[in-house]
Amino acid sequence: MDTHDQICVADSWETLESLVRLEPLSVVVFNPAADGTMDNTRACRLIRKYASIPFVAYVPVDASFVRGIAHMSNDGLQDVVVYHSDDSPIRFRRTLERVSEIPQVSTLIGKLEPWLSHLPPALVDVLGDTLHHPHEYASAEDIAAGANVTLSALYRSFRNARLNSPKSFVVGARVFRGYVYMRDAGFSIGDVAMKLGYTKPRIFAHHIECVLGDSPSRVRRSMADVDAVNRIVSWFGSSKRSASQSLQHHMARVICFLALVDWSGDLAGVRAFS
Repeated sequence: MDTHDQICVADSWETLESLVRLEPLSVVVFNPAADGTMDNTRACRLIRKYASIPFVAYVPVDASFVRGIAHMSNDGLQDVVVYHSDDSPIRFRRTLERVSEIPQVSTLIGKLEPWLSHLPPALVDVLGDTLHHPHEYASAEDIAAGANVTLSALYRSFRNARLNSPKSFVVGARVFRGYVYMRDAGFSIGDVAMKLGYTKPRIFAHHIECVLGDSPSRVRRSMADVDAVNRIVSWFGSSKRSASQSLQHHMARVICFLALVDWSGDLAGVRAFS
């Protein structure tokens, strides 16, 4: 494991589904008979319901498991690791790294290459990590710290590469990862907002409208990957009206809305992006 890796343990199918719904998991490793009873049906339901999360079965060599794996593979099981056969630490990690790649994010990074090529390699690595794990980067300061540069140097690098502000990159990364999650039937908007670190789902919903130009319900129902990627590229790149200006406009609307409906004044979700 790397130092930033974390493991969440589930002791039941119910706990596993709760973790999948609310935690920003990169991959799920499971034994379909961990509770003593082979349950292909429960496993298949989770795999279908949360298709953007890769599931890897960790099983012994046994006829009953072979039949179950065949069934789960039809529903989208990503890979299989066999006890005491291909589960050495190195091979296991390579499997997890391979299956946890997010195709949409890889496509987006390729589209951003003309801008990224003008940035220092260490910063490019951190921006790639931000796109894969946006919940770990709540601000421009987090990106600067990850790349081991000052905040002023970070903004200077963005200007030189003709990218919009680091703050806009943080918001766009969260929205795009949220878009990928929302393609799954099992996630509500509130679930996705929590996975991404938002304190209020409506802040996330406004960010979607600001970045992708449509409501969350229409985005999840009808927006194709190619359109989402192109809109994120436009958000990250320079434009006549910068992403920061657009974000400030939308956040002003959110603040006014919250002031009207929530006199408690809990604006932590807004301050996180100010």
